Amino acid sequence: MAMDGHGGDKKSDSARLRCVEILASLSEEELSALAQAVTWIEVAPEQEVVSHLNEGAQVYFVVEGEFRTMMTTPYGRAVAIGQLGPGSHFGEIAALTGAPRTLNVVASTAGVVAECPAEAFQRTMRGNSRFAEAIAAALARRVVVLTDRLFELAALEMRFRVYSELLRLARGGEEIAEGVLIRNAPTHDMIAAAIGAQREAVNRELRYLVSEGVIKQSRREIVVLNVERLREMVQKRAGLTATQVVDWRF
Repeated sequence: MAMDGHGGDKKSDSARLRCVEILASLSEEELSALAQAVTWIEVAPEQEVVSHLNEGAQVYFVVEGEFRTMMTTPYGRAVAIGQLGPGSHFGEIAALTGAPRTLNVVASTAGVVAECPAEAFQRTMRGNSRFAEAIAAALARRVVVLTDRLFELAALEMRFRVYSELLRLARGGEEIAEGVLIRNAPTHDMIAAAIGAQREAVNRELRYLVSEGVIKQSRREIVVLNVERLREMVQKRAGLTATQVVDWRF
């Protein structure tokens, strides 16, 4: 996997790492030590950063760009698991357990990540209990989200899975006068891969939501015009899920 190093002085490297959510509790000294351990990597769109079942144990901190986590069947069907943006991280499961990588991580845009050796990651955890708690909390939230998605796949018709996925995307969106703006929205193919559906069916449901005044969409942007209506449509069919009660913005 060809990658280019991205150098810089340690002070600016520490400042760049400060944007990573799970590193918020680190002192300047701890962050500086971590900055000395990481390798900066520039990635191109569609570049694979982590491969499914790879034996690597590094942890990655996302500083720039958008990434998607996914798996692909032997006959080429992609299953989208999630999306990652600046301030997020991935790879900690392999670093903590020694297990092979559970997913592929692919860059959706150009980006920059900091590759942290497992030893430095574990050393920082041992030295800062709040950092260790932040990692545990992030893993727990991921379990809750995946549990809700499993429920949706097993219990909900396709149209309601589309609505639930839009609510997840809106949670990370930008509040504007019209509603909630989802920038760099996933393509219809990507939404279909995330919910176990066909692209044509996703197109149909999104057109319906447009006709109902619930959303409007352009090439890579979706504006959710009526979040409450979308929530009500999902809740009427699925009831409340844990992420809506605990971790939902709206």
